[in-house]
Amino acid sequence: MDFQEFKEKYQHKEVTTNSNKVENTPLVSVCVQTYEHAAYIRQCLDGILMQKTDFVYEILLGEDNSSDGTREICMEYAKEHADKIRLFLHHRENNIKIDGKPSGRFNFLYNLYNAKGKYIAICEGDDYWTDPLKLQKQVDFIAVNEEDYVGVYTNYNICDLDGRVIESRKLKEDHPPFFDKLSVFGKHSSQTLTVMYKNIPEAVDKMSEFTDFLNADRVLAVMMAQYGKIKYLDFVSGIYRWGSGIHSMKSARIKRATRFELYKIFKLTFKQKEDVVLAINQRMNDLYIYEICRCIVRGKPKKAFHYNNLRRVETGMPIENFLPKLLKYIYRSLISRVKNIWTKKVIIP
Repeated sequence: MDFQEFKEKYQHKEVTTNSNKVENTPLVSVCVQTYEHAAYIRQCLDGILMQKTDFVYEILLGEDNSSDGTREICMEYAKEHADKIRLFLHHRENNIKIDGKPSGRFNFLYNLYNAKGKYIAICEGDDYWTDPLKLQKQVDFIAVNEEDYVGVYTNYNICDLDGRVIESRKLKEDHPPFFDKLSVFGKHSSQTLTVMYKNIPEAVDKMSEFTDFLNADRVLAVMMAQYGKIKYLDFVSGIYRWGSGIHSMKSARIKRATRFELYKIFKLTFKQKEDVVLAINQRMNDLYIYEICRCIVRGKPKKAFHYNNLRRVETGMPIENFLPKLLKYIYRSLISRVKNIWTKKVIIP
């Protein structure tokens, strides 16, 4: 749906905006969505405002009517940086519920629809950028590779709620150098705080039809990848805060169930594209095999048979080299448990 249709369906109360002096033709629009982030939002905005660029960028700051002082901090920053920040003060009447619970989806989509830049970058209010050249490096690549690439993403670090860095996410050697319209459905994914995409209205329009699923990051990447490749750039651009977002707090069981439902909808969306449907089926097959291995290791053979039946119906694909996959799962589970006991920290999936 386009922006007008989106507002007619979801906007029940007019969004409040600030008076600003932001240029009408920025090269990059940075979308920031925030709610109950009083402890983190200053760090997020400072990481964006410190960007050193040879182009103009704007910050679209969407605040979801927090009760902890986040709204007041956003208003303060918007006043101090009126040449950079376009502030959208949202109302709970417009909130889109997912699984019966409030979400940040209206805020996120509202920012995307209002982005004026040729490119868009995203940083949630509890995450932050650490590289002052993050935007410049990404624009430098996309600008000279526009025929093939619609986006870029980078490495990142993970910190806990207290700000301690607990893990570095540098991509492994088997990680592809880019995502395309098929590989974007694979096991690897990009972290949204690191991405920059071309501003493609058609992709945003399509994404707005997926308001029933929490994982907006994956949906946006999938929609963008239908228009070109998304390149991996080997540098650390920011910090992802583990445990503060709705998606990171969801249980592993709920995440797995949601993932299967999302892929089913993807299959319906791209049913006219045989190569895309095949890529989705391959990924679903791998996920079902993972669930089968998990059930076997946990001594739940009936559930393993259940997942295998679902796998056959949904994908129609065979299980190849099952024993090596089962042994690999057992090995990785043991290593993960030992690591967790040794370091006494949260296992991050």
